[in-house]
Amino acid sequence: MTPADLATLRADDWFGRIAPERQAALLEAAEARTVAAGTRLYRAGDGPNGLWAVLEGEVRLKGYPAAGLEFLVPILRPGSWFGETSTLDGLPRPTDAIAIGPARLLHLSMTAVARATAAAPLLYRDLAVLACAHQRTALGFLAQTVAHPVGVRLALLLASLSQEGRRVVVIRQDELATMVGVSRQTLNRRLKALEREGVLSLAYAQIKVLDLARLLADSPSESR
Repeated sequence: MTPADLATLRADDWFGRIAPERQAALLEAAEARTVAAGTRLYRAGDGPNGLWAVLEGEVRLKGYPAAGLEFLVPILRPGSWFGETSTLDGLPRPTDAIAIGPARLLHLSMTAVARATAAAPLLYRDLAVLACAHQRTALGFLAQTVAHPVGVRLALLLASLSQEGRRVVVIRQDELATMVGVSRQTLNRRLKALEREGVLSLAYAQIKVLDLARLLADSPSESR
């Protein structure tokens, strides 16, 4: 692992707040891995295979709450840790984890996690804090979905995924529609309207926010 990798991990709100000796226990037990685009790190229903962190690239989590239904969570970017729930309780994975493009990842197998927590038992509390943070994020996302009309949900989500308009969002429209909670046809109509207004530009599996201020300002009127 490079100094840049370490800086990326320490910039994360969760890992950056862990005591240095417990950071070291995690890193000593971890292994860096490079994976190809589309690599499935684990599937929903799989047994736990340990803890993961993104060093480079992006990872998407996808769940299946009922037959014929799926949900997506916000994309995991460099510095993000995931997989802690099944690592803690030993139960099957609740989601798939898939590399969106080529990615470098940090991985602690279940054996490695056991070794790290034996060396630093307070890591169990750290992992519980990570699980709580992810639950709060999920509840906030759910509240946003319930509380806001479609136009507002789309605007807020695009702003978040584009890191406040500073990057291109790599996502298929059917996936974005799932996250917003509308049909692909409804989403496409809204995106096309925003493109005509010069708010964003569309390409295959890509969306670029051109005018973040207008996207967020126009979202209430788009939703009515």
